[in-house]
Amino acid sequence: MDEDDRKLKDRIQDKIREEWGKLKLLSWKGRLAYVWDYYKSLMVAIVVIICGINLGITIFHNLQMDTLLSVYMVNCNSYYVDSEEMVADYTEYIGGIGEKEEITLDTSTILDDDDATTSYAYQMKFIAVISAQMADIVLMDVETFEEYAGESYFSDLREILTEEELEKWSDQIVWLEAEDGESIPCALDLTDAAKLEEYEVYPDAVYGGVVVNSEAEVEMVLSFFEWLFSE
Repeated sequence: MDEDDRKLKDRIQDKIREEWGKLKLLSWKGRLAYVWDYYKSLMVAIVVIICGINLGITIFHNLQMDTLLSVYMVNCNSYYVDSEEMVADYTEYIGGIGEKEEITLDTSTILDDDDATTSYAYQMKFIAVISAQMADIVLMDVETFEEYAGESYFSDLREILTEEELEKWSDQIVWLEAEDGESIPCALDLTDAAKLEEYEVYPDAVYGGVVVNSEAEVEMVLSFFEWLFSE
């Protein structure tokens, strides 16, 4: 190691010791706040990279499998929700699927406008997922849904459901006023859905809509909503 390399190594070690000396004087909460204040740009960059890698892996995986239905539960109780158990429950409800077929349920997406820095990567991932036609149904807390509904992410349910089905879901339909003043049925109120309560997915009111560019079969979409309300 030459003299310049040795000096650089010493400076790095001194900087590490200096930072660790500061952290040792703080509580754990204080340490987290300190790290976030000074290194948030690096942390956000890491999150963006991780989300990008995850998205790439997902796209590659989807090329190998036939995804029958892809559901995104945004801003849910992700730490408590057992997505694998929910998928297994729903799969049993519809009578099973083929070996090369799959149903996916994502509970990791957090869209929180109150903390734009931390949510930026998730927002970019969510937009990419929608653009790549990787989501069929999206569930959101009411506040987030109202923010995104105006972005034309969700289908007009009249283009998906029959008159009889619209009547069947009439008590749950959520109407959105479009720019031209027309009211559009764009989601279902799933607040009282038995499965969401059973799996403790959301603590408060939640809406679910069909993504506008979804390629899922209508029967799959309907069966999922029906399963959510089943006891």
